[in-house]
Amino acid sequence: MPLLSDALEGVLTLLFPPRCAVCATLQEPVLCTHCTTQLMAIRQPFCAQCGYPFDPLAKGDTHCAICRDVPPYFDAARAAGYYTGALRTAIHQYKYNGVQALALPLASWAMTSLELPFRPDCLCPVPLHPRREARRGYNQSLLLAEAFSAGWKIYLQPDLLRRTVDTPPQMRLNAEERRRNIRDSFTIQSAVEGRSIGLVDDVMTTGATLNECARMLKRAGATQVLAVTLARAVPDHDIPTKRQATQ
Repeated sequence: MPLLSDALEGVLTLLFPPRCAVCATLQEPVLCTHCTTQLMAIRQPFCAQCGYPFDPLAKGDTHCAICRDVPPYFDAARAAGYYTGALRTAIHQYKYNGVQALALPLASWAMTSLELPFRPDCLCPVPLHPRREARRGYNQSLLLAEAFSAGWKIYLQPDLLRRTVDTPPQMRLNAEERRRNIRDSFTIQSAVEGRSIGLVDDVMTTGATLNECARMLKRAGATQVLAVTLARAVPDHDIPTKRQATQ
């Protein structure tokens, strides 16, 4: 049987050779070395609370104006990279085109870039509504949380949050519409009083979803909430060039 299995695997590899999900180069892993080097990590300086990147030459407060005016419920948010270029393509392939194999290399890359401001007691993925998860076939945030849990040796509690309202997709909504759309869409499934929680998601745009999850966790007694994502969406003018990002 092993010989037959090896032969079948060889035939499948011949018919469907491995290729990078980002650049489609043949005979490469699902995320090739070249594309991995094109992922742009977010470096200091950034807002101490929401993680929004600052102009490296700017001098001022440790918190951005939004966090000073309307502090979010999460204590800190950190994103590994800018939601642009190869990272944006990889996340689209992972999230919308079913390339689940990207979860591990993306999470592994993220862990080399992320410095957590505190170590949470457990990790919790942002849940999808059961109907949306059934359509997609998986929760992309759960797969990332599993990889982070293994890499950081932090306990994973995948069912801590439940999404009870199947809200419309957020992508075409502005910041205020996103906040209204996601309000009261989650419930807490387990005790969180006195615990620090790490929320895991793929992309932070306005932060509305992560903030709503944090609001529910804080209301239930969580002491601290840390939001961790692969990427942060920022306007093009706030994205450094590749050369600037590596300096």
